[in-house]
Amino acid sequence: TSYDLLKRDIALYETRKFYCCVLDEGQNVKNQSTAASKAVKKINCHQRFVLTGTPIENRLSELWNLFDFLMPGYLFSHSTFVEKLEKPIVQSGDAAASRQLSLLVQPFLLRRLKRDVLKELPPKVEHIRKIQLSEEERKVYLAEAVAARKSFETGQQGKLQVLAALTRLRQICCDPCLCYENYKGESSKLEACLELCSG
Repeated sequence: TSYDLLKRDIALYETRKFYCCVLDEGQNVKNQSTAASKAVKKINCHQRFVLTGTPIENRLSELWNLFDFLMPGYLFSHSTFVEKLEKPIVQSGDAAASRQLSLLVQPFLLRRLKRDVLKELPPKVEHIRKIQLSEEERKVYLAEAVAARKSFETGQQGKLQVLAALTRLRQICCDPCLCYENYKGESSKLEACLELCSG
């Protein structure tokens, strides 16, 4: 099932007992306060696994939450984990706390690189092609950056507004039409992409 369907149908799952529960893309339940995280923890099963390429994206508490699904209480309560491990590691680079966390989680982590499990695949080849923005695209980008900076100078914008502004700037770099329907100028990256596809 999907995380969205599980949230919706959790009452149906609570009455069943499963042998195994595997969370694919486990980072989707990294936040303990989300409905998806609360739902997966209600699954009654004998064995649990989490598959993810990014067990930690923003904070150590995300790792705690994955382990709270796998083995509730193993990494202490959330508040104890934050005080004993997360804060010392993040705020002061405490080597002893870092070593303790590593010793706790290492026996339960299995990391596999693509080259170890898919030996028949050739090595990945990357071709980096840098695309310069056209003059018109550059003007649109700079105007958006100036407007964002002015709105942040008031001090009333939060983290979400900062992320939204960064996303808009990235979209303009891809193609200004993503942000402005009336944009009629060049789209350097789109043109380069079409050129690569036709070659």
